[in-house]
Order: sequence, then C-alpha cells, then structure tokens
Amino acid sequence: MLQVSDVTKSFGGLTAVDGVSFSVDHGEIVGLIGPNGAGKTTLFNTISGIYKPDHGEIRFNDQDITGMRTSAICHAGLVRTFQIVRTFDESTVFENVLTGATFGSGETRSRDAAEQQATEVLEFLGLDQQRDQHTSELPIAQRKLVELARGVACDPDLLMIDEMGAGLTPAELDQLVETIERIRSERDISVLWIEHVMEAILGSTDRILVLHKGSLIARGTPEQIKSDDEVIEAYLGDAV
Repeated sequence: MLQVSDVTKSFGGLTAVDGVSFSVDHGEIVGLIGPNGAGKTTLFNTISGIYKPDHGEIRFNDQDITGMRTSAICHAGLVRTFQIVRTFDESTVFENVLTGATFGSGETRSRDAAEQQATEVLEFLGLDQQRDQHTSELPIAQRKLVELARGVACDPDLLMIDEMGAGLTPAELDQLVETIERIRSERDISVLWIEHVMEAILGSTDRILVLHKGSLIARGTPEQIKSDDEVIEAYLGDAV
C-alpha cells in the first residue's frame, strides 16, 4: 500500500531523515518509534506532502505521490493526524468531522451524504453526545478523538497517527488502542502510528519500525524489537 524508498530530508546542514525505506501493507498496524528528535514527525511530514523530500520516492497504492500537494495526497487516500492537536476550536465537534467528510475524500459528496458520513463516524467513535459542543470545551483526550474522527471521515485507505497517546490516562490509552484496532478491523483502514507510550505500541501493532538519528535501525515484530540490543541501547532501555 505504502512504499517509501530511500527518502532523505535535510534542513540546512541537518539531515532529519536519512535514506529511509519501508513499506506498509493493506490491513497492517505498523508502529514507528524512536527517541525525541529521531525524525519521526519529519518523516510523516514528508510522506504527507508538507515537505518535499530531497531524495527518494514515495508511492501509495501504486501511485507516485512524491512531492504532491497535501490535499491531493489526502484525496488519494492517505490521511494523517498531528502530534499537537489541530482541531477547529471555533467549530463544533460535528462541524470538525463534517470538514473531513466533505473535503477529505477523493470523491465529491453532497451535503446530505457528507452529513450522514460525519454522523456515522461520530457514532462509531462514541462522540455523538458531544456533536454540538465546540472542541475548545473538550478535554484533550476527546479533542484528540475529534481529530481522529475527522481523519476517519475522509474514508482513507491509510491513516497516519502522530503520537496520540501522550498525556492520556491509562484508561484513556486503553480506549485509544481499542479504537485504533476497531478502525483497522471494522473500517478496513490500515494504520502507521508514531507513539512514545510503549505499552500501547508493543501491544497493538503487527510490526514496528525504529528510527534513530534519522535512520531506520531496526524493524520487526514487537517481540523482536523488545529483544533487539541496538534498540534497547538507543531507545527502550534495560527496563524493557
């Protein structure tokens, strides 16, 4: 589904992403982990069209999307959330999700069809009781869920999630993991997920990619990653 080949992105003399190659297959939940400053969000920004790579190729569903506009990439079926929540706080929960349903998909939806899609997604994610509240009134966990709902409303093939677990309570984190698994199983959306909360990422992903100083240093199942000496030294620590 997603094929990233030898992608490099630099800013002045700093190489933030250095020759990264990996793939995500249909139906997978793939985790992306690494220390702060490893280049994870820069990689997301490059895949999603915010940055143009200096080198390499990005293909999605057999289409070359390297350097395409973010809107065109979204319409192609690749959608992302942000590490710092970017909801439209002057709008209601319903209006936030309606934005994704109206403009995020590659197909043209009528107003009625978009409203039906937004309503269904709110019910799916348990936000129907908050639909008329402004997002500025919600706690951070629900604001993150609104952003996730807006992405799901785009009806993507692949959803890239950037660190949604930060700041959540254990119960909220359990709910997030369950929600992401339901998005995969019930809506047939594959997931590429950056996360620092290891309990979440190790317990819910099919494969994990480990980024360190801009380079991929390991890839494998959660069990393989937990026992990888280089990953332990660079990121996980002896406690794992």
